[in-house]
Amino acid sequence: MKKSRLLILLAGLSIFASGCGFSTGGEDSTVTVIHATPTPTPAPTPAVTPTPAATPTPAPVVSPTALGVNIVKQDATYYATTDVNLRTDCSTDNTAAPVIQGVPAGTQLTSTGVSEDGQWVEVNYNGTVCYASAQYVSTTAPAGAAAGTADAAAATTDTAAAQ
Repeated sequence: MKKSRLLILLAGLSIFASGCGFSTGGEDSTVTVIHATPTPTPAPTPAVTPTPAATPTPAPVVSPTALGVNIVKQDATYYATTDVNLRTDCSTDNTAAPVIQGVPAGTQLTSTGVSEDGQWVEVNYNGTVCYASAQYVSTTAPAGAAAGTADAAAATTDTAAAQ
């Protein structure tokens, strides 16, 4: 009797299992394929390249005149665009900044600085530091500047000889 019960139990389980969706691979079978995504391998972090230090720009040298006008030191060549007075300081006041000498248009002037406001040019004229108003000088040489300077020198010599 035990064997018969066991046999009945096995027959019931087989019927039950076939009704629960257990399949042996017929037409109605569905296969689900699961694709595993691989874990990415981290890329190595590149080494940090140090940024080269910038070459510092030298600070401009500033020098005050006797009247307190700040002159930024810089070398340049200027030309008188018209007859211009060279003064002892950066002022048109004849008491505060008397005229040292007047120079004719076309005269080449060696600049040693420019006022911070750009209104005056410091020049070294025949070994003397003097100041010319920036509105009467230019860094552009006038046409025939060399001839104009030579003609002015000849005219001065001719005038001196006539006196």
